[in-house]
Amino acid sequence: MFKHATFLLATGTLFLAACGETVTAPDPQLDDAEVAFLTEFSDADLASMLNDFLGTSTDGPSSAAAQSDPGATRRSWEKSRDCPAGGTVAVAGSSRHTWDREAKTYDIASRGTKTRTNCTRARGETTITLNGSSAWTHERHYAARAPVGNWITAWDGSFDWAKSTGKSGTCTISLTKTVDTAANTVALVGTFCGRDVDRSRTWKKSR
Repeated sequence: MFKHATFLLATGTLFLAACGETVTAPDPQLDDAEVAFLTEFSDADLASMLNDFLGTSTDGPSSAAAQSDPGATRRSWEKSRDCPAGGTVAVAGSSRHTWDREAKTYDIASRGTKTRTNCTRARGETTITLNGSSAWTHERHYAARAPVGNWITAWDGSFDWAKSTGKSGTCTISLTKTVDTAANTVALVGTFCGRDVDRSRTWKKSR
């Protein structure tokens, strides 16, 4: 996940070169490596659970939908998973599936929530426990059963965190991930725990 990424995280001092000003941000208590670690998992667990419901990134529509007349269906779902070091992460959502047999197109638009309850992850000898929720939206598109266009996932929310070292705090999230199926790229941008995020990578390793 993002092994060859370009990842920009603003540290305690933000430089506004255009205005010639320097603004000092409060100490977030989570260091850059910890924020990068949590950002990666925030993206990965949502993407994985969406794929559980909507199919993998290479799946086209079901044969039933592909052979049906133009139409649309709605689905609702929810799922909970254990976090690696304790607690749970749960995703609930609903989706609208629209298809056109003549045009050979299939589109999915979804929205929902992701909730962490004492979700704990270990990083070295330190554990970080998260509690909180975020709202997300997601869209994906197919033509002739192949991925097309931009697939966009956006999520916003906040969570409380507590480290095994005794430090604790609250973070906000506002991230957008764009899969450009034609360029075979993924871009993740936004903010996470007061840091700017700007990551990019290859979507599929082989085409």
